[in-house]
Amino acid sequence: MLLLRTLVLEQSGHDAPVNGALLCGFAVAQISSNFLAYSLDEETEPGSSRVYIAALRKKSERYFLGAIDSKEDLQIATHVFKQILTLAAAPGAKSASSGETQIPFHFVDLKGCKLPPARPEDHHSLTIKKSLVMKVITLGTSAPGLPAIESNTLIVPSIRFSSRMVSAPRSPDHSEPARSLPEPVAQAPEAELEISEPLVEAPLQAPIEAPAVAAPVPAPIVQQPEPVPQAPPPMPARNESSSLFEVDDTLANLSRLSQELTQQKLSVLKQEEALDQLRLELRQEKADLEQESQRSADRIAEKETSLEQLARTLALREEHLAGSSALNQTEQRRMDERARYLESQEAQLHDRDLAVRLKEQQLTAALFQLPVLRDNLRVTLQSLDESLAWLGENGRGQPECGPTQTEAD
Repeated sequence: MLLLRTLVLEQSGHDAPVNGALLCGFAVAQISSNFLAYSLDEETEPGSSRVYIAALRKKSERYFLGAIDSKEDLQIATHVFKQILTLAAAPGAKSASSGETQIPFHFVDLKGCKLPPARPEDHHSLTIKKSLVMKVITLGTSAPGLPAIESNTLIVPSIRFSSRMVSAPRSPDHSEPARSLPEPVAQAPEAELEISEPLVEAPLQAPIEAPAVAAPVPAPIVQQPEPVPQAPPPMPARNESSSLFEVDDTLANLSRLSQELTQQKLSVLKQEEALDQLRLELRQEKADLEQESQRSADRIAEKETSLEQLARTLALREEHLAGSSALNQTEQRRMDERARYLESQEAQLHDRDLAVRLKEQQLTAALFQLPVLRDNLRVTLQSLDESLAWLGENGRGQPECGPTQTEAD
């Protein structure tokens, strides 16, 4: 059965710390840094889970967890974690076939080491498939691990102290302050260390290490109750009160110093983030300008090509129009000749029309004379018939020689 290694996390919005599942720890020799990946079993969407990547620093067999300060380190850590996901998804497969640059790394052996509490808000998060979480855990535990890379820089965790003032109770019995003296010393452990952003500059190390020297100051006070309690001198009480106030002042000063350092660190990180964002925006604007200039050049080239094609088209149209103009002139001359021919034909037709009209008038006049001619012809035929009849009658009355003579005549 696979045992999960857990990690104590102080999550905002939760009164009690929560436990996170440790996925793996890996070291990248290229940047001399260690990283740790863990999960809180947060489902961002169906089938996907959110995991966190934190910087793991080792100094004198002690481990510190914090944010990844450098953007380049974050990119390298994310790239290596993607390589681990590829190995976990397809064991034995060569991820180099994908064409991406492979960064050398090795898993960190975290067995037996004590990891301090951490805050997920300080760490980088990304979303992976939920099925890969157990595969990464299995890969991290089964793969051979090497020791973590020792950090060469000074690691100064931020300090959070309790600034409550504790004074000695007032009592007429002088033995009571002597018995209550250990209480302020017991309050000192309330100052707890909170692991957060490391890598503070070296000159700031000296003031923060001051509590290691200042904290044991009340120790000699514990041995002062040894005198007889019936007659305690008044001066030790004043010294004890002043020592308590000095300790509280030291703690308060250290707390303010820690807060100032944290604020300075946060402001520096915010300025770096703003600068990185500004660089990204400038790069994006530069890329946009380059793309826009490329698009403008492409549009200009397309317009020049279209203008050249249009010029060629216009030249062809001009040639076609010139040929059409010559044809039109030839056709116009032919039409003019045809018009003149038609005009002559029209004149001839007009003359023929006049002749036809004249003949029509003559025919009309002849038609008017036709009844008279018909009457004349009828009268002529009647007279002819009468003449023939008379001649017939006269011929029958004459002798036979008579006709022969007549015929001879």
